[in-house]
Amino acid sequence: MAGRFRPGQRLLLKPLAEELGVSVTPVREALLRLASEHGLVAHQSRTMMVPVMSVARFREIRDIRIELEGRAAEAAANNISSNDVVALQEMHEQLMFARQRREVQTVLAINQEFHFRIYRSSDLPVVCGLIESLWVQIGPLLTLNDFSESATAKDHPHRSILASLAARDGAGARRSLANDIMWASHHLEKAVLRLNESAEGKKKQTEGSMSSVGAN
Repeated sequence: MAGRFRPGQRLLLKPLAEELGVSVTPVREALLRLASEHGLVAHQSRTMMVPVMSVARFREIRDIRIELEGRAAEAAANNISSNDVVALQEMHEQLMFARQRREVQTVLAINQEFHFRIYRSSDLPVVCGLIESLWVQIGPLLTLNDFSESATAKDHPHRSILASLAARDGAGARRSLANDIMWASHHLEKAVLRLNESAEGKKKQTEGSMSSVGAN
């Protein structure tokens, strides 16, 4: 969800278990659960791989996120506390500082915390669960964002979300959240296209090599 793994990356049981300080069994169970939620796919040699998402799937998830996350933001505007709004404003400032320094993992971690603090304020646990499932699928793509095209602190979409929440404007929060998703998706879709072109090129190269071996 926080983009620590990239599309196409293989996940090996033993190294993951060692990193987490646990046995292989719970790691295997966790990977199987992620696979059932379409966050991973089975790969050769009993390994799991972060899938390379198609452009069509990316767009479908984007549209569903707009509906669900917009709904959660609208509900949150009626429930969120003033302390939460202040905390969100501070998170955004930290996020923008990390963007300027190109600290990608910090940006992604704060962004995730920012969004889910809003969604948890919606008091819609089923919606939040569905949103989390979508973020499991979309998270690995977040590392592909082009920070050279970052918005400034003044015009970042989070600003309008914060303003709507502070004003208890549910409809405004919904629109602002949708704009945020569309803004990020504009950059991410370009990266998804390049990723699929690269994967297709490698596939054709592999098939060409196999054909050459067969001919010999």
